[in-house]
Amino acid sequence: MVSNALIGSMIGFVIFAILLFPAFILYFKKTIGISVKPIIIGSIGFIVFTQIFEKILHVVVITNFPNYAEHPWIFGLYGGLAAGTFEELGRFILFTWLLKKYLDYKGGISFGVGWGGIEAIVIALTATLPNIIFATLINTGTFDSTMAGQLPPEQITAVKDLLINQGVGIALWGIPERFFAVWMQIAFSLLVLLAVVKKRFSYVIYAILIHAMIDFPIVFYQTGYTESIWVIELYLAIIGILAMVFIRKVRQRFN
Repeated sequence: MVSNALIGSMIGFVIFAILLFPAFILYFKKTIGISVKPIIIGSIGFIVFTQIFEKILHVVVITNFPNYAEHPWIFGLYGGLAAGTFEELGRFILFTWLLKKYLDYKGGISFGVGWGGIEAIVIALTATLPNIIFATLINTGTFDSTMAGQLPPEQITAVKDLLINQGVGIALWGIPERFFAVWMQIAFSLLVLLAVVKKRFSYVIYAILIHAMIDFPIVFYQTGYTESIWVIELYLAIIGILAMVFIRKVRQRFN
């Protein structure tokens, strides 16, 4: 049986992730103002560049290298550079192509809120919500019969074992992680926007490399080479705080 505490924590995470988006919009609307079009473009851009283009690359790579988990250093380098390249070049393309009238600090903040806000919702709906459904099926005794034919038997067993043995903290750690991740996305958006405004493409390269560097250690947890989730979350919290400082300091570069 999957504990009710775990199911409740996963539901709490989904609710938090969905409310995070409007919460950031309301916060920045009150503090510096908000621009609607960059929010929309940022949201759509995240889906197009990460959930379509980047996912296509991942399918090709993982299909050809099914044992990627055995090489976390190489996979971490690939994953970080892939995420950084698609996301930062995606921002650069959208700013230069569709947001020529929003190349100011408020436009960059709005774009980052859209990008990071929709990311939180996508993760909640594609990763956590299915686990809530699986947990409910397990507790009602219908998981095996429902998933038979849809997943290989060994994968069905793996999903059951994961949910039954998973601690509540794993789901709850996702709450501060998503909060800090939105700040990171805003910071990256402003850095890439600065590249457009100052005509310094080197800033985009910096953004790609920094993005890859941030993502690299996470792979070691995803591939099972470390189980210290709190270390990863502390690491992301520190990066998130640094992103907040950058967002505040970089504003003068747009004046």
